[in-house]
Amino acid sequence: MELAQIIKYETFEDKQKGAKVLMDYKLIWCHFVFDVKHDGRHKARYVVGGHLTDPPLDSIYSGVESLRSLRLMIFLAELNGLQLYAADVGNADLEAKTRERVCVYDGPEFRDLGLEGHLLVIAQALYGSKASSARWHDRFADTLREEGFAPCKSDTDVWMHEKDGLYKYICVYIDNRTIVMKEPAAFCEMLKSKHGYKLKGVGDLKYHLGCDFG
Repeated sequence: MELAQIIKYETFEDKQKGAKVLMDYKLIWCHFVFDVKHDGRHKARYVVGGHLTDPPLDSIYSGVESLRSLRLMIFLAELNGLQLYAADVGNADLEAKTRERVCVYDGPEFRDLGLEGHLLVIAQALYGSKASSARWHDRFADTLREEGFAPCKSDTDVWMHEKDGLYKYICVYIDNRTIVMKEPAAFCEMLKSKHGYKLKGVGDLKYHLGCDFG
């Protein structure tokens, strides 16, 4: 299921079986990481061997909101009668393009997909690559700017939008979103229909940054 989902995101460019490694590209390998989530769900993740690539010159991190900023947003929601919503972006890194020039020869785990032995160029910011979080951060920032949001000067991972004296706020913590506005459900639907994001956990904020909400 994990591999089929990765293929669905067009993560790879298939250079066919037995192809030679492209000039200026580095051949690496990928592997599976297995985990049990806090709610008991089992997860298998196909990741890049990021330790095999050279460190990039620019930042590799995704920015995150501060706990103080989150508290301020909660205060503003209560003060102005705004809804406090949560939304998690599914497979966030795969939404962004990578800048790394890397490729991989597929192993037997790709046999059922007809790709065993193929040379694949990694096109999306696959998990494990050094700058995948930064590329995802850039991708979502471009989306917010397109929708008229601007980052707050005191915390650039709090985004604000003002129209006719009415403010909207979005707090960004990697792939988790805290949305503070009058109609957050409509905004989430727009993210899915217009920008193609796959959202999960959409609804009233119940848990975020180690805190329960009620």
